[in-house]
Amino acid sequence: MHHSTLLLLLLSTPPAQPLTLESVLRTAVEQSPQIRQARHQWEAAKQLKAQAVSLPDPRLSYNHYLRSIETRTGPQRWALGISQTVPEPGKLILSGRIADRDARIAYLRYEALVRNVIAEAKERFFELYYIDRARRVTQAIAQLYDRYAAVAAGEARSGQARLQESFRAESQRAQLGYDLILLEEMRQAEAEALRAVLGLAPSDSLGATAEVAEPIPFGGPVGRLQEIARMHNQELQAAGVEVERARLGVRLAKRAPIPDFTFSLNYISTGNPLLPTPDAGSDPLTVGVGISLPVWWWKFRAQSRQARHQQRAAQAGLESQQSRLRADVAKSYFQLNNASRLVQLYRETLIPQARQAMTSVEELYRTGTADLTSVLETTAAFHNFELARLRAFSDYYQHLARLEQLLGTALDARPQGGSP
Repeated sequence: MHHSTLLLLLLSTPPAQPLTLESVLRTAVEQSPQIRQARHQWEAAKQLKAQAVSLPDPRLSYNHYLRSIETRTGPQRWALGISQTVPEPGKLILSGRIADRDARIAYLRYEALVRNVIAEAKERFFELYYIDRARRVTQAIAQLYDRYAAVAAGEARSGQARLQESFRAESQRAQLGYDLILLEEMRQAEAEALRAVLGLAPSDSLGATAEVAEPIPFGGPVGRLQEIARMHNQELQAAGVEVERARLGVRLAKRAPIPDFTFSLNYISTGNPLLPTPDAGSDPLTVGVGISLPVWWWKFRAQSRQARHQQRAAQAGLESQQSRLRADVAKSYFQLNNASRLVQLYRETLIPQARQAMTSVEELYRTGTADLTSVLETTAAFHNFELARLRAFSDYYQHLARLEQLLGTALDARPQGGSP
Protein backbone atom coordinates (compact mmCIF):
# COMPACT_ATOMS: atom_id res chain seq x y z
CA MET A 1 0.00 0.00 0.00
CA HIS A 2 1.30 3.44 -0.91
CA HIS A 3 2.19 5.68 1.99
CA SER A 4 -0.10 8.44 0.71
CA THR A 5 -3.03 5.99 0.53
CA LEU A 6 -2.33 4.87 4.10
CA LEU A 7 -2.32 8.50 5.17
CA LEU A 8 -5.74 9.13 3.62
CA LEU A 9 -7.19 6.09 5.41
CA LEU A 10 -5.83 7.23 8.75
CA LEU A 11 -7.20 10.75 8.30
CA SER A 12 -10.66 9.45 7.37
CA THR A 13 -11.12 7.37 10.54
CA PRO A 14 -14.16 8.83 12.38
CA PRO A 15 -13.91 9.57 16.11
CA ALA A 16 -16.01 7.59 18.57
CA GLN A 17 -18.81 9.24 20.59
CA PRO A 18 -18.39 12.68 19.05
CA LEU A 19 -18.97 15.92 20.93
CA THR A 20 -21.39 17.94 18.80
CA LEU A 21 -21.64 21.71 18.65
CA GLU A 22 -25.40 21.48 19.26
CA SER A 23 -24.92 19.59 22.53
CA VAL A 24 -22.25 22.06 23.65
CA LEU A 25 -24.51 25.06 23.07
CA ARG A 26 -27.50 23.38 24.71
CA THR A 27 -25.46 22.53 27.78
CA ALA A 28 -24.05 26.06 27.93
CA VAL A 29 -27.51 27.65 27.96
CA GLU A 30 -28.91 25.17 30.48
CA GLN A 31 -26.02 24.83 32.92
CA SER A 32 -23.69 27.81 32.67
CA PRO A 33 -23.26 29.42 36.13
CA GLN A 34 -22.64 32.77 34.43
CA ILE A 35 -26.07 32.63 32.80
CA ARG A 36 -27.71 31.64 36.08
CA GLN A 37 -26.05 34.57 37.80
CA ALA A 38 -27.21 37.07 35.16
CA ARG A 39 -30.74 35.63 35.21
CA HIS A 40 -31.04 36.11 38.97
CA GLN A 41 -29.64 39.64 38.69
CA TRP A 42 -32.32 40.41 36.12
CA GLU A 43 -35.03 38.93 38.35
CA ALA A 44 -33.71 41.02 41.23
CA ALA A 45 -33.82 44.20 39.13
CA LYS A 46 -37.48 43.53 38.29
CA GLN A 47 -38.30 44.02 41.97
CA LEU A 48 -37.00 47.60 42.04
CA LYS A 49 -40.14 49.31 40.75
CA ALA A 50 -42.40 48.10 43.56
CA GLN A 51 -39.93 49.58 46.04
CA ALA A 52 -39.48 52.83 44.10
CA VAL A 53 -43.19 53.74 43.83
CA SER A 54 -44.20 52.71 47.35
CA LEU A 55 -44.82 55.26 50.09
CA PRO A 56 -42.44 55.36 53.03
CA ASP A 57 -43.44 53.23 56.00
CA PRO A 58 -45.89 55.01 58.33
CA ARG A 59 -44.56 55.96 61.77
CA LEU A 60 -46.25 54.96 65.01
CA SER A 61 -45.27 56.93 68.10
CA TYR A 62 -46.05 56.68 71.79
CA ASN A 63 -45.41 59.37 74.40
CA HIS A 64 -45.79 58.92 78.15
CA TYR A 65 -45.98 62.03 80.31
CA LEU A 66 -43.59 61.76 83.26
CA ARG A 67 -45.57 64.59 84.78
CA SER A 68 -49.19 64.69 83.83
CA ILE A 69 -50.41 67.89 82.27
CA GLU A 70 -53.48 69.10 84.13
CA THR A 71 -56.23 70.37 81.88
CA ARG A 72 -59.79 71.41 82.52
CA THR A 73 -60.98 67.98 81.42
CA GLY A 74 -58.37 66.05 83.40
CA PRO A 75 -54.69 65.10 83.48
CA GLN A 76 -53.10 64.00 80.20
CA ARG A 77 -51.18 60.74 80.83
CA TRP A 78 -49.95 59.43 77.48
CA ALA A 79 -50.33 59.98 73.73
CA LEU A 80 -50.41 57.66 70.74
CA GLY A 81 -49.82 58.92 67.19
CA ILE A 82 -49.46 57.67 63.64
CA SER A 83 -48.04 59.63 60.69
CA GLN A 84 -47.50 59.06 56.97
CA THR A 85 -45.10 60.96 54.72
CA VAL A 86 -46.32 61.36 51.16
CA PRO A 87 -43.66 62.39 48.60
CA GLU A 88 -44.64 64.65 45.75
CA PRO A 89 -46.39 62.34 43.21
CA GLY A 90 -44.10 63.32 40.35
CA LYS A 91 -41.11 61.98 42.29
CA LEU A 92 -42.76 58.58 42.69
CA ILE A 93 -43.72 58.42 39.03
CA LEU A 94 -40.20 59.27 37.87
CA SER A 95 -38.63 56.85 40.36
CA GLY A 96 -40.86 54.09 38.95
CA ARG A 97 -39.78 54.89 35.40
CA ILE A 98 -36.12 54.84 36.42
CA ALA A 99 -36.68 51.43 38.03
CA ASP A 100 -38.21 50.23 34.76
CA ARG A 101 -35.07 51.32 32.94
CA ASP A 102 -32.88 49.54 35.51
CA ALA A 103 -34.83 46.32 34.92
CA ARG A 104 -34.52 46.75 31.15
CA ILE A 105 -30.76 47.26 31.44
CA ALA A 106 -30.46 44.13 33.60
CA TYR A 107 -32.42 42.14 31.01
CA LEU A 108 -30.20 43.35 28.16
CA ARG A 109 -27.13 42.45 30.19
CA TYR A 110 -28.62 39.01 30.75
CA GLU A 111 -29.18 38.61 27.00
CA ALA A 112 -25.65 39.83 26.31
CA LEU A 113 -24.24 37.34 28.82
CA VAL A 114 -26.14 34.48 27.16
CA ARG A 115 -24.77 35.62 23.80
CA ASN A 116 -21.22 35.88 25.20
CA VAL A 117 -21.38 32.42 26.75
CA ILE A 118 -22.61 30.94 23.47
CA ALA A 119 -19.81 32.68 21.58
CA GLU A 120 -17.18 31.49 24.05
CA ALA A 121 -18.55 27.94 23.93
CA LYS A 122 -18.28 28.00 20.13
CA GLU A 123 -14.72 29.31 20.26
CA ARG A 124 -13.70 26.64 22.77
CA PHE A 125 -15.43 23.92 20.75
CA PHE A 126 -13.62 24.87 17.54
CA GLU A 127 -10.30 25.10 19.34
CA LEU A 128 -10.87 21.51 20.46
CA TYR A 129 -11.95 20.75 16.90
CA TYR A 130 -8.60 21.97 15.60
CA ILE A 131 -6.60 20.13 18.25
CA ASP A 132 -8.43 16.83 17.67
CA ARG A 133 -7.82 16.92 13.94
CA ALA A 134 -4.27 18.20 14.29
CA ARG A 135 -3.59 15.18 16.50
CA ARG A 136 -5.06 12.81 13.92
CA VAL A 137 -3.02 14.36 11.12
CA THR A 138 0.14 14.40 13.20
CA GLN A 139 -0.35 10.79 14.30
CA ALA A 140 -0.83 9.72 10.67
CA ILE A 141 2.27 11.63 9.58
CA ALA A 142 4.19 10.18 12.53
CA GLN A 143 3.36 6.66 11.37
CA LEU A 144 4.72 7.54 7.92
CA TYR A 145 7.89 8.91 9.47
CA ASP A 146 8.24 5.70 11.49
CA ARG A 147 8.28 3.84 8.18
CA TYR A 148 10.64 6.37 6.61
CA ALA A 149 13.01 6.15 9.58
CA ALA A 150 13.01 2.36 9.36
CA VAL A 151 13.68 2.51 5.62
CA ALA A 152 16.46 5.06 6.13
CA ALA A 153 18.05 2.96 8.86
CA GLY A 154 17.96 -0.13 6.63
CA GLU A 155 19.41 1.71 3.68
CA ALA A 156 22.12 3.26 5.88
CA ARG A 157 23.18 -0.21 7.03
CA SER A 158 23.32 -1.42 3.44
CA GLY A 159 25.12 1.71 2.30
CA GLN A 160 22.27 2.84 0.02
CA ALA A 161 21.29 5.94 2.03
CA ARG A 162 23.22 8.91 3.25
CA LEU A 163 23.58 9.55 6.96
CA GLN A 164 21.82 12.89 6.70
CA GLU A 165 18.67 11.22 5.36
CA SER A 166 18.57 8.85 8.31
CA PHE A 167 19.24 11.74 10.71
CA ARG A 168 16.51 13.88 9.18
CA ALA A 169 13.94 11.09 9.35
CA GLU A 170 14.77 10.46 13.00
CA SER A 171 14.73 14.16 13.89
CA GLN A 172 11.38 14.68 12.16
CA ARG A 173 9.95 11.71 14.01
CA ALA A 174 11.19 13.12 17.33
CA GLN A 175 9.67 16.52 16.52
CA LEU A 176 6.33 14.90 15.75
CA GLY A 177 6.49 13.08 19.09
CA TYR A 178 6.96 16.41 20.83
CA ASP A 179 4.09 17.92 18.81
CA LEU A 180 1.77 15.12 19.90
CA ILE A 181 2.63 15.67 23.56
CA LEU A 182 2.03 19.40 23.11
CA LEU A 183 -1.33 18.82 21.42
CA GLU A 184 -2.39 16.45 24.19
CA GLU A 185 -1.61 19.04 26.85
CA MET A 186 -3.32 21.74 24.81
CA ARG A 187 -6.44 19.61 24.61
CA GLN A 188 -6.49 19.06 28.35
CA ALA A 189 -6.27 22.82 28.93
CA GLU A 190 -8.95 23.64 26.35
CA ALA A 191 -11.25 20.90 27.62
CA GLU A 192 -10.99 22.32 31.12
CA ALA A 193 -11.80 25.79 29.79
CA LEU A 194 -14.85 24.42 27.97
CA ARG A 195 -16.01 22.63 31.12
CA ALA A 196 -15.83 25.95 32.96
CA VAL A 197 -17.99 27.63 30.32
CA LEU A 198 -20.53 24.78 30.37
CA GLY A 199 -20.62 24.46 34.15
CA LEU A 200 -19.42 20.84 34.06
CA ALA A 201 -17.51 19.01 36.75
CA PRO A 202 -13.82 18.14 36.22
CA SER A 203 -14.81 14.47 36.07
CA ASP A 204 -17.13 15.03 33.10
CA SER A 205 -15.37 13.77 29.99
CA LEU A 206 -15.49 15.55 26.65
CA GLY A 207 -15.25 13.23 23.66
CA ALA A 208 -13.70 13.98 20.30
CA THR A 209 -15.42 16.80 18.46
CA ALA A 210 -17.88 15.91 15.69
CA GLU A 211 -17.40 16.95 12.09
CA VAL A 212 -18.92 20.20 10.84
CA ALA A 213 -19.64 21.52 7.36
CA GLU A 214 -17.13 23.28 5.19
CA PRO A 215 -17.18 27.07 5.71
CA ILE A 216 -19.56 28.93 3.46
CA PRO A 217 -17.96 31.88 1.64
CA PHE A 218 -19.31 34.94 3.38
CA GLY A 219 -20.27 37.93 1.28
CA GLY A 220 -22.23 41.12 1.55
CA PRO A 221 -21.19 44.67 2.41
CA VAL A 222 -19.78 45.38 5.85
CA GLY A 223 -22.21 48.30 6.14
CA ARG A 224 -25.12 45.85 6.24
CA LEU A 225 -23.51 44.01 9.15
CA GLN A 226 -22.92 47.29 10.98
CA GLU A 227 -26.59 48.12 10.56
CA ILE A 228 -27.59 44.71 11.98
CA ALA A 229 -25.30 45.33 14.94
CA ARG A 230 -26.84 48.76 15.49
CA MET A 231 -30.29 47.18 15.69
CA HIS A 232 -29.50 44.03 17.70
CA ASN A 233 -26.34 44.50 19.78
CA GLN A 234 -27.38 44.24 23.43
CA GLU A 235 -24.61 46.44 24.84
CA LEU A 236 -25.58 49.20 22.42
CA GLN A 237 -29.23 48.87 23.38
CA ALA A 238 -28.29 48.97 27.07
CA ALA A 239 -26.26 52.14 26.46
CA GLY A 240 -29.35 53.70 24.85
CA VAL A 241 -31.46 52.79 27.87
CA GLU A 242 -28.75 54.28 30.11
CA VAL A 243 -29.27 57.58 28.29
CA GLU A 244 -33.04 57.37 28.88
CA ARG A 245 -32.44 56.62 32.54
CA ALA A 246 -30.09 59.59 32.87
CA ARG A 247 -32.68 61.93 31.34
CA LEU A 248 -35.24 60.74 33.85
CA GLY A 249 -32.63 61.34 36.57
CA VAL A 250 -32.31 64.98 35.46
CA ARG A 251 -36.09 65.41 35.68
CA LEU A 252 -36.13 63.80 39.11
CA ALA A 253 -33.34 66.08 40.33
CA LYS A 254 -35.36 69.11 39.24
CA ARG A 255 -38.28 67.95 41.39
CA ALA A 256 -36.12 67.24 44.45
CA PRO A 257 -36.78 70.67 46.06
CA ILE A 258 -40.57 70.19 45.88
CA PRO A 259 -41.74 69.69 49.49
CA ASP A 260 -43.07 66.38 50.78
CA PHE A 261 -46.15 66.29 53.03
CA THR A 262 -46.63 64.42 56.28
CA PHE A 263 -50.11 63.66 57.65
CA SER A 264 -50.61 62.62 61.27
CA LEU A 265 -53.31 61.44 63.67
CA ASN A 266 -52.81 61.64 67.46
CA TYR A 267 -54.79 60.30 70.41
CA ILE A 268 -54.23 61.57 73.99
CA SER A 269 -55.35 59.60 77.02
CA THR A 270 -56.88 61.88 79.68
CA GLY A 271 -57.75 60.97 83.27
CA ASN A 272 -60.55 62.32 85.49
CA PRO A 273 -60.15 65.89 86.79
CA LEU A 274 -60.13 66.83 90.48
CA LEU A 275 -63.30 68.84 89.99
CA PRO A 276 -66.12 67.44 87.92
CA THR A 277 -66.77 69.19 84.59
CA PRO A 278 -69.27 68.47 81.84
CA ASP A 279 -66.63 66.87 79.54
CA ALA A 280 -64.46 65.38 82.27
CA GLY A 281 -62.09 62.61 81.10
CA SER A 282 -62.64 63.26 77.41
CA ASP A 283 -59.69 62.02 75.29
CA PRO A 284 -58.54 64.50 72.62
CA LEU A 285 -58.05 63.36 69.04
CA THR A 286 -55.96 65.57 66.75
CA VAL A 287 -54.98 65.58 63.08
CA GLY A 288 -51.97 67.33 61.67
CA VAL A 289 -50.17 68.08 58.45
CA GLY A 290 -46.49 68.87 57.98
CA ILE A 291 -44.35 69.93 55.07
CA SER A 292 -40.65 69.52 54.41
CA LEU A 293 -38.65 72.71 54.05
CA PRO A 294 -36.10 72.58 51.19
CA VAL A 295 -33.82 75.15 52.77
CA TRP A 296 -30.49 73.45 51.96
CA TRP A 297 -30.44 74.80 48.43
CA TRP A 298 -26.78 73.87 47.77
CA LYS A 299 -27.65 70.22 48.19
CA PHE A 300 -30.30 70.39 45.47
CA ARG A 301 -28.03 72.35 43.13
CA ALA A 302 -25.32 69.70 43.54
CA GLN A 303 -27.91 66.97 42.91
CA SER A 304 -29.01 68.69 39.71
CA ARG A 305 -25.42 69.15 38.49
CA GLN A 306 -24.69 65.49 39.23
CA ALA A 307 -27.71 64.38 37.18
CA ARG A 308 -26.69 66.52 34.21
CA HIS A 309 -23.14 65.18 34.25
CA GLN A 310 -24.48 61.63 34.41
CA GLN A 311 -26.67 62.36 31.39
CA ARG A 312 -23.70 63.68 29.42
CA ALA A 313 -21.61 60.68 30.47
CA ALA A 314 -24.35 58.28 29.33
CA GLN A 315 -24.62 60.05 25.98
CA ALA A 316 -20.84 59.93 25.51
CA GLY A 317 -20.89 56.24 26.44
CA LEU A 318 -23.53 55.57 23.80
CA GLU A 319 -21.51 57.37 21.12
CA SER A 320 -18.34 55.53 22.16
CA GLN A 321 -20.16 52.20 22.05
CA GLN A 322 -21.45 52.96 18.55
CA SER A 323 -17.96 53.83 17.28
CA ARG A 324 -16.31 50.78 18.86
CA LEU A 325 -19.03 48.50 17.55
CA ARG A 326 -18.61 49.72 13.96
CA ALA A 327 -14.84 49.24 14.17
CA ASP A 328 -15.09 45.81 15.79
CA VAL A 329 -17.61 44.60 13.18
CA ALA A 330 -15.35 45.78 10.36
CA LYS A 331 -12.32 44.02 11.87
CA SER A 332 -14.22 40.80 12.53
CA TYR A 333 -15.66 40.91 9.01
CA PHE A 334 -12.14 41.12 7.57
CA GLN A 335 -10.88 38.26 9.76
CA LEU A 336 -13.83 36.07 8.75
CA ASN A 337 -13.34 36.69 5.04
CA ASN A 338 -9.60 36.16 5.30
CA ALA A 339 -10.08 32.82 7.06
CA SER A 340 -12.61 31.83 4.40
CA ARG A 341 -10.12 32.65 1.62
CA LEU A 342 -7.39 30.65 3.37
CA VAL A 343 -9.64 27.62 3.74
CA GLN A 344 -10.49 27.79 0.05
CA LEU A 345 -6.84 28.25 -0.91
CA TYR A 346 -5.63 25.25 1.06
CA ARG A 347 -8.60 23.04 0.16
CA GLU A 348 -8.69 23.72 -3.58
CA THR A 349 -5.06 24.48 -4.42
CA LEU A 350 -2.30 23.85 -1.89
CA ILE A 351 -3.50 20.57 -0.35
CA PRO A 352 -4.22 18.85 -3.70
CA GLN A 353 -0.86 20.03 -5.01
CA ALA A 354 0.97 18.82 -1.90
CA ARG A 355 -0.81 15.46 -2.05
CA GLN A 356 0.02 15.06 -5.74
CA ALA A 357 3.63 16.01 -5.10
CA MET A 358 3.90 13.52 -2.25
CA THR A 359 2.45 10.73 -4.40
CA SER A 360 4.74 11.57 -7.32
CA VAL A 361 7.87 11.68 -5.20
CA GLU A 362 6.98 8.32 -3.62
CA GLU A 363 6.67 6.81 -7.11
CA LEU A 364 10.02 8.29 -8.09
CA TYR A 365 11.60 7.05 -4.86
CA ARG A 366 10.44 3.50 -5.52
CA THR A 367 11.93 3.63 -8.98
CA GLY A 368 15.17 5.02 -7.58
CA THR A 369 14.84 8.38 -9.33
CA ALA A 370 14.29 10.45 -6.12
CA ASP A 371 16.01 10.17 -2.78
CA LEU A 372 14.51 9.85 0.68
CA THR A 373 15.14 13.53 1.42
CA SER A 374 12.62 14.51 -1.26
CA VAL A 375 10.05 12.16 0.26
CA LEU A 376 10.59 13.69 3.69
CA GLU A 377 10.30 17.23 2.35
CA THR A 378 7.04 16.64 0.45
CA THR A 379 5.56 14.81 3.46
CA ALA A 380 6.51 17.70 5.76
CA ALA A 381 4.97 20.18 3.30
CA PHE A 382 1.74 18.19 3.18
CA HIS A 383 1.68 18.03 6.98
CA ASN A 384 2.20 21.78 7.34
CA PHE A 385 -0.44 22.61 4.72
CA GLU A 386 -2.98 20.29 6.34
CA LEU A 387 -2.38 21.83 9.77
CA ALA A 388 -2.67 25.33 8.26
CA ARG A 389 -5.96 24.37 6.59
CA LEU A 390 -7.33 23.04 9.88
CA ARG A 391 -6.20 26.21 11.65
CA ALA A 392 -7.93 28.40 9.06
CA PHE A 393 -11.02 26.15 9.22
CA SER A 394 -11.32 26.57 12.98
CA ASP A 395 -10.43 30.27 12.77
CA TYR A 396 -13.31 30.80 10.35
CA TYR A 397 -15.91 29.51 12.78
CA GLN A 398 -14.28 31.27 15.72
CA HIS A 399 -14.35 34.58 13.84
CA LEU A 400 -17.96 33.85 12.87
CA ALA A 401 -18.81 33.34 16.55
CA ARG A 402 -17.15 36.65 17.44
CA LEU A 403 -18.99 38.42 14.63
CA GLU A 404 -22.33 37.02 15.78
CA GLN A 405 -21.41 38.12 19.29
CA LEU A 406 -20.96 41.68 18.02
CA LEU A 407 -24.13 41.60 15.93
CA GLY A 408 -26.24 40.27 18.79
CA THR A 409 -27.88 37.75 16.48
CA ALA A 410 -26.96 34.66 14.44
CA LEU A 411 -25.94 34.59 10.80
CA ASP A 412 -26.74 31.95 8.19
CA ALA A 413 -23.10 30.88 7.66
CA ARG A 414 -23.18 28.32 10.45
CA PRO A 415 -22.06 24.66 10.53
CA GLN A 416 -24.88 22.26 9.65
CA GLY A 417 -22.99 18.96 9.36
CA GLY A 418 -20.65 17.23 6.99
CA SER A 419 -16.92 16.77 7.04
CA PRO A 420 -14.01 19.08 6.48
